[in-house]
Amino acid sequence: MVLNTKSNLSGGTGHKRSIVIVGAGVAGVMTAYAFAKRGFEVSLIDALSGPAQMCSHANAGILAVGHAKAWAGPGALNSIVKATLGLDRSIIVRQYLDPSLWRWGAEFLRNCTLQAHAANTAKLQKLSRYNCELISAAECDMGVPSDIRREGGLYLFQDEEQFRRYTASILDHGGEASEILDRDQLISREPGLKAMSHLLVGGIFSAADAVGDCKLFCERMTSYLRRQGSVRFYFNTDVLGLNTSANSVVSVRTNQGNIPCTTVILATGVETGRVTSALGFIPNIYPVKGYSGTWKIIEQEMVPKLPYVDETELLAVASYGSRLRVTAVAEFAGYDRTISVKQTARLSRYVTRAFGKAVDLDNAAFWSGLRPTTPSGPPFLGKALACDNLWLNAGHGQLGWTMALACGELLSQKIAGEIPKLAGVSSTAPWIEPI
Repeated sequence: MVLNTKSNLSGGTGHKRSIVIVGAGVAGVMTAYAFAKRGFEVSLIDALSGPAQMCSHANAGILAVGHAKAWAGPGALNSIVKATLGLDRSIIVRQYLDPSLWRWGAEFLRNCTLQAHAANTAKLQKLSRYNCELISAAECDMGVPSDIRREGGLYLFQDEEQFRRYTASILDHGGEASEILDRDQLISREPGLKAMSHLLVGGIFSAADAVGDCKLFCERMTSYLRRQGSVRFYFNTDVLGLNTSANSVVSVRTNQGNIPCTTVILATGVETGRVTSALGFIPNIYPVKGYSGTWKIIEQEMVPKLPYVDETELLAVASYGSRLRVTAVAEFAGYDRTISVKQTARLSRYVTRAFGKAVDLDNAAFWSGLRPTTPSGPPFLGKALACDNLWLNAGHGQLGWTMALACGELLSQKIAGEIPKLAGVSSTAPWIEPI
């Protein structure tokens, strides 16, 4: 790593600017890396014992460029009705009386127009594609084994009408980097799907997709930054608030004492509002709970090497070495992190049906995490108007791994005085100056 010590990194006292990043999930770790590259003095704070312990811990690991689409859109209205009636297994609402859900839902509905959906999807596509450009360079920079497989990804369909509508949409929009496959072509491309071929009607191959273990990547990046001495890590440290003076944050108040700073970045996911509420604003980020199950693979040739999203059952499937991981469900249950036996049973049934002879069915590891989801889809990326030196990088939803390095890089470019490579990619709100 070549450290940058140009004068534009200096504050008014002549010292290098000290960046404090709160949150050591994939967004926070990638942001720390981007600032450390530029010679900033970086401190990274997290309440838990290491990186990627919450939403980044056991996600699907798919760098899903082909799935980087805003959830809010005309088609989402039908899903909302079904979820409200309990007819959609993939979307579950448990907190109907939660005021924050009503606030989130009202703004979500405003983003369900064709125009809003197209604009928000374009933002997600820009961020995810830029992220793909950056992540290979990061692996080279760290000198770690390249465990991210860049062979593309699949989107599978078990319903003929759904497949027809989806392929028509791709053709209408040019079908960039996408290949439509019938059932035989699909199995030829990915023999690991053979056991479930009778369920499938066809699929889409996205050449832009990749897959890798998000948690492992965060751990390797943390170790690299430790060795470089470019980031101070404060794990097992609770943030109690922000100390302000003259419209600026002067230090982050923690249970271990105050940590001074010239700039603060909140990569705090679903906890962001709890930090900012004392400053007079609460970002509209809702915790959408998802589940995953991880199984040991005992027959490698019987599981797919390419990651995929089952668009009919709304599950994501990926393998890492000897592990098969399946993720599913969007559950609106507030901040409840308990693991539902009903939902893990659904994952188990899917794996038994599709890969029962290929994995150890008796020793699965289950997990749940809260995806920090904005109503429009793109994250909040920019400067809070309440303070001159408070920035946000939060609200990545299910696409944190797909966008995190791009978001961290854009913030570091902006704060270092460079011209950001992308503009107009943040969600907007009255309290933010968005990138």
